[in-house]
Amino acid sequence: RQPKMQQEIPLPLPPPEFRPQPLPALLGGGLFLFAAASLEMKRGGYKVLAEQLLQQAQIMLRQDATIVMELGQGIETGSVYASQFTRASDYDQLVVQFQIKGGNAWAQGVAYGIRQNNNNSNSNTVQLVSLEVANMDASLNGTPYEIVIPQP
Repeated sequence: RQPKMQQEIPLPLPPPEFRPQPLPALLGGGLFLFAAASLEMKRGGYKVLAEQLLQQAQIMLRQDATIVMELGQGIETGSVYASQFTRASDYDQLVVQFQIKGGNAWAQGVAYGIRQNNNNSNSNTVQLVSLEVANMDASLNGTPYEIVIPQP
């Protein structure tokens, strides 16, 4: 499954192909998936990029009234279940599936971000392109909630 792009960003290649973890695997092997994803990000050298992407996702989650109503105050992005990283010409692309913790409940999210690799001053900043959230019902039905990302 490919992440949906809400913004028109000139990319040399399409977003990385991402296969989210199925719900039974998340419930049964969550700790193993967290550890494996963390190790993969360290080996791949994109842990900092993932942390920046999760920070931006957390900001967007806290600003969305529907998410705050559903999950409660104090929303935080949690551990990464799965990720897919691609480096192509002038861009790094990253898709992460992660846990979302709220005051009342939990959910899972999928964020897609890019970082341009050139001599610009913003080259170290990841840009959040799309963000989807799914609680238990949406995970089973395959109908995530898409958060609208404002244009830069």
